[in-house]
Amino acid sequence: MCNRVRAPEMRDIKIRWNLFNDLPGFKPGYNIGPDRGAIVAILRHEAGNEARLMDWPLIPSFARTVPLEYSTSNAAAERLLQSPVYNRLVDQRRCLIPVAGFYEWQGSKPPKTPFYIYLKSAEPFALAGLWDTWRKPDGSVLESFSIITTEANDFMGRIHHRMPLILHKDDERAWLDCAANPFDNVESLVQPFPAELMATHEISKRINNPNYDAPDCSAPVED
Repeated sequence: MCNRVRAPEMRDIKIRWNLFNDLPGFKPGYNIGPDRGAIVAILRHEAGNEARLMDWPLIPSFARTVPLEYSTSNAAAERLLQSPVYNRLVDQRRCLIPVAGFYEWQGSKPPKTPFYIYLKSAEPFALAGLWDTWRKPDGSVLESFSIITTEANDFMGRIHHRMPLILHKDDERAWLDCAANPFDNVESLVQPFPAELMATHEISKRINNPNYDAPDCSAPVED
């Protein structure tokens, strides 16, 4: 699963992904979850990489009402082609979700132990997503996304049995360029990220409060 993330600073996103546009007024979030406001998603445009603010979770274009009766926060990699929600999007509407890290909870029963997961390099990285548009009753258009998840690698398996699909930096362009790469060309990228490149530490249970959004959300728990 992946239902909480930490967003990088916009200046870091713009540099890391070589964006051609700005998002004035965007502020990073330290404890972002579904239905917690707009998040940056990156798409491929003729002019290069474009940042847009999108909602999470995804609202499919054919939805008649919201909220949905099913969850679209995450899209299981194993069922992308079988899902009527996602199989329409894999060839034409792939995106990146830039994050500094994400949160996951260990344990089968409360109180579960929260962890912050990030790259050993400490640099921002991209989660693979799918996006869609939905026309609101007032006629305006809502853009939204789901984060693709895979089975956990050995590293994540100690915390949770699922993990978000993290893309290698060198694979991001192919994932975004839907015109040049139908899903058949990039399906091999849909696999767990190498465990040896990841790091984690236990964090405070204050992260359990979805309204708590401060820089210390990802700080190591004090002994």
